[in-house]
Amino acid sequence: MHDLVIRNANIVDGTGAPGYRGSVAIDGTRIAAVGLVPDQGAREIDAGGRVVCPGFIDVHTHSDLMLLAEPAHEPKVRQGVTTDLLGLDGIGYAPLADELQPSFRDYFAALNGDPPISRDWSTVAGWLDTFEGAAACNAAHHVPHGCVRAALVGWEDRQATREELRAMQQITHEAFQDGAIALSTGLDYKPCAFADTDELVALSEVAAEFGAPYVPHMRYILGMRDAIRETMAIGRRAGCPVHISHYISSGKRWWENLDEADRGIRAGVSLSFDTYAYPAGSSLLHFSFPDWALEGGPREMLRRLEDADTRARIATEMANRAGDNALEVDRALLSSMPAGPNRHLEGRMLGEVADERDREPHAFLVDLVREERGRAASVFFNDQTDDDFAQIMRHPSHMVGSDAILLGDAPHPRTYGTYPRFLGRWVRELGVVPLEAMVRRMTGMPAARFGLVDRGILSPGMAADVVVFDADTVIDNATFEQPRQLPTGIDHVIVNGTAVIDDGRHTGATPGRGLRRGRPTE
Repeated sequence: MHDLVIRNANIVDGTGAPGYRGSVAIDGTRIAAVGLVPDQGAREIDAGGRVVCPGFIDVHTHSDLMLLAEPAHEPKVRQGVTTDLLGLDGIGYAPLADELQPSFRDYFAALNGDPPISRDWSTVAGWLDTFEGAAACNAAHHVPHGCVRAALVGWEDRQATREELRAMQQITHEAFQDGAIALSTGLDYKPCAFADTDELVALSEVAAEFGAPYVPHMRYILGMRDAIRETMAIGRRAGCPVHISHYISSGKRWWENLDEADRGIRAGVSLSFDTYAYPAGSSLLHFSFPDWALEGGPREMLRRLEDADTRARIATEMANRAGDNALEVDRALLSSMPAGPNRHLEGRMLGEVADERDREPHAFLVDLVREERGRAASVFFNDQTDDDFAQIMRHPSHMVGSDAILLGDAPHPRTYGTYPRFLGRWVRELGVVPLEAMVRRMTGMPAARFGLVDRGILSPGMAADVVVFDADTVIDNATFEQPRQLPTGIDHVIVNGTAVIDDGRHTGATPGRGLRRGRPTE
């Protein structure tokens, strides 16, 4: 007798193969059988023709601390997400020395929160161990470039010396030995932005030793086309795969820049990338501050912001910034103002509030950053269209990632809706990508890319991360006006053989594991 059998299912196994009718049996933490299952289960679920597929792997998240602080992780597991990849955009908390923890907690609190938790952050192995049975979904971890650079160069805006670079390579190597899945960087964020291309190549060479990808938030200040050129050059020079995070630009017909990526593919670079499908991004409010404003770290930034002339200089430089990464403050929605005095502004457009107060918008933004002690976040609207989204997701290198930020009363709706939106709008309603292909981009494809060897496919012996959803009704309900709305049509979510969502209800279970590249979970 099996522990659980899901019968009368439309099995979509994560490989991209056509779905078929059958059953899925689970024993303990593993899938025992797929297809014909004659033996009974101690519990049986009648799927009623609904889709049964592998759990979704979110390749771009900012759950690092909140996954531990709020382990039910309801916004994500309700979407069918069973694994979050952490340490994106060069931002993370391992490997991180004790003396660096305050600056990283301060600077990235607007993305990752700053809950009162303490863990072993000195190694990737220790960090991953903290997720064992501590959260509703699994966690895997990148090597955050920011942690590596800060360990040797601090928050200084300069090139690493040859000796420092060798030491950075050693830290990166040890992190991969501990099970890190990839090397990430965020070239709009400090200290990552202070690195030159040669530094990124040198660290990516370590990733290449492990067959792991280089995963950039690209250097958008160069403009989209040149940012892609730098990214593909790093992959070519280092001999490693490339996975571009949240392939995005505010410019019209931005997907056309993929011809630069295709040139890199023809030159031998293995490329993948992820997107969400909403006409807006989200980040900390000061992500477009000039580099010099962050030199020395977030506390130095706050010290500088006490000077009125410095605030005016930052505002002027932001207002004069051009290109793909220019900030249109009139289109910024204030999503998280945690300090208190400005919390009533959450959900309002920054430009409208600035007009009401007769303030120049960029100067008002700088003042908000000062008042919120650098912990404010915003949703930034852009010019992306449905045609843009359709064009990009037709590319064979496309995967799905939420880039979810779990903070504030007005978060980006992608936090609650990314996966059901792809399945409901782009598969069922618009028919842009077939169901089986889209499920693969959420499961088998990311598992293979990031070395999660026992995830992403429904097959005997694989880990029992399983989702049951209704292909006829699945849809996101979160909007920019009401973003904290749970999706419809996802009935069961099973993580390591344990039901987390059971007939539409969260069970409170926390069966998540810390996953390591190239190693099956025991």
